[in-house]
Amino acid sequence: MKADWKNFLIDHGAEFAGDSLISFGNPERERRIPPQGAILCDLAHFGLISVSGEDATTFLQGQLTNDINQVSDIQSQLSAYCTPKGRALATFFITKRQGIYYLSVARDLLEPILKRLRMYVMRSKVVLEDASASLVHFGFAAPDGDKRLQEILGKAPAQAYETLQINSLTIMRQPAPIPRFKILGELDEARKLWERLNVNAACVGRSSWEYFNVMSGVPMVTQASSEAWVPQMLNMHLINGVSFTKGCFPGQEIVARLKYLGKSKRQMYRIGIPHCVNVPTIGTNLASDTDAEAGTILNATLNSDGYVEALAVMKIAEATKPLHLGEYKVNVLELPYALETE
Repeated sequence: MKADWKNFLIDHGAEFAGDSLISFGNPERERRIPPQGAILCDLAHFGLISVSGEDATTFLQGQLTNDINQVSDIQSQLSAYCTPKGRALATFFITKRQGIYYLSVARDLLEPILKRLRMYVMRSKVVLEDASASLVHFGFAAPDGDKRLQEILGKAPAQAYETLQINSLTIMRQPAPIPRFKILGELDEARKLWERLNVNAACVGRSSWEYFNVMSGVPMVTQASSEAWVPQMLNMHLINGVSFTKGCFPGQEIVARLKYLGKSKRQMYRIGIPHCVNVPTIGTNLASDTDAEAGTILNATLNSDGYVEALAVMKIAEATKPLHLGEYKVNVLELPYALETE
């Protein structure tokens, strides 16, 4: 994180533990704002990997699950990076600006993923760098968020993953039930945009941003869940995070075999846990009456009512049965896309 940006956020009431932004002084109030209200959120809990050089496109095409040729100045992408056994090491939002690809990844995975990618550069003309401190990285979401950006910038991305380049700012629309945008940019312009949006928005900590990912069914792999699941178990094939026509990538044979010759016994569900106010850790098991390991927590946060909502990888056969987490009943909630049935 840029020191000047951190100081800017502190001046707006941000409370930090190291470079990790905890809240803007009132986490309970911040939690109750989305999705009805407008929010601004620093995204330093994501790291940024920059990929540049004349072979950057070819290199990424051979490493990631999605078709990198579809990424451009006006189109971003969701993708994953797998082991040779087809297990997802990480998930990424990929954005291109000024000829450079930027991979947004869970902060605790940045160093191991960067190290692993560099192992495969060999003679390719590719440069991979930690770009987390080179650009400001923040999010904005509001029921009228597209109109607010149009008022300030003259235009706004209309569909998920549509991207705009405006001066030194790159603005990507992300999946959410309301207009939601991820913004990359140079310090001065990012600061000015934050200030103008802040007139009608509340500054919040990361949990409010993560709530939108849960609502939208977008999985975020972190160090605690790295190598746990193949992409289909994370619903990546249902949200355009895997291309089955792009050619080889690590684990491609396993991922393709599951599509064409088999069927996954697990998939990701959105769940609610009424009355539970303690966010379960990643990897916590959900149980049914017949299976103590019916599902596993992938991402979890508190909703606007103060109760847990989460994304969980579950056995499809168990998902229709009564579920619980300890003493708490677990409800399966709707996702904005159709799931597969057994």
